[in-house]
Amino acid sequence: MAPREAHALTVLADAERAGEHLSQSDLRRALGIDKSNVTRLIQRLRDDGRVEQDVSEEDGRVRRLRLTSTGRRMAGRIEEQSLLRFQAIVDAIPCEERAAVVRALHALNHALSRVTRATEEQPHASDASDSP
Repeated sequence: MAPREAHALTVLADAERAGEHLSQSDLRRALGIDKSNVTRLIQRLRDDGRVEQDVSEEDGRVRRLRLTSTGRRMAGRIEEQSLLRFQAIVDAIPCEERAAVVRALHALNHALSRVTRATEEQPHASDASDSP
């Protein structure tokens, strides 16, 4: 399975656990990909029987996504394998260095969040071309 497909399944599984059903646009933003790429991705996941897509009752232009039972099982296996891999990585770090690594990861995560928020707040190039 391609990394982007695996990422999409885990994002959708996380949303479902939170009681949400993401739209195609929500998934596009979560993955950081453009509209045509998310459309192709969803089509592959639908063709493989991992995702179903419905038209929103509130807005007919919105497509809501949900995992099939096959998609849910696959997302669970991906998450399991990911946890095992990360545990192996942590176990490979010498005990006396783990606290420093965790602090560095927290700092990196915080920096990524700030940059992501700043990027999302900037007007898009296409928005600028619409203004006089």
